Amino acid sequence: MKGSNLVLVLLQAYFILMNLTVERNYCHGPLKPDDSRFLMKEAYDFSIDNNPLFLSRPEWIRLATCVSAYGFCGFYFLIAITALTDAWAGPMRLPIVLFIGAKAYAVFFYHLMEFSHETLAPKNLVPYFVAEGPYIVGMAGVMLKCAYASSATNKAKSA
Repeated sequence: MKGSNLVLVLLQAYFILMNLTVERNYCHGPLKPDDSRFLMKEAYDFSIDNNPLFLSRPEWIRLATCVSAYGFCGFYFLIAITALTDAWAGPMRLPIVLFIGAKAYAVFFYHLMEFSHETLAPKNLVPYFVAEGPYIVGMAGVMLKCAYASSATNKAKSA
């Protein structure tokens, strides 16, 4: 397996883990300091220091997190399978590109709302982007793989 595909598989595994733990729990209730479920105490502690808007749980973040928790997991799995099989030029490229477009819009909107909030904008940018950065890196990597596969397919057809 190519190294870049391995990185994408590992990122998708991370995203699926977040879907099944932090995001699903956040969807159904607020973060609490004494929550003993897997990764929930860490999510609470991280939010206290680095993402107070997420901790404040406005309805738009709760709904967006619910959509991510229950709607995105299958796409992350699809991307992982595509990376494992290096099938970027196959029929799954279109749904993957459409998903990445939707995800990019969601991430852009989320960061716009985060950084434009008057009192709850993230103050510690390094830890904030250590947590949020993998999503941006993952989207860029997937789009590069799809674009390269499309270019290679077009060159093969014209040859």
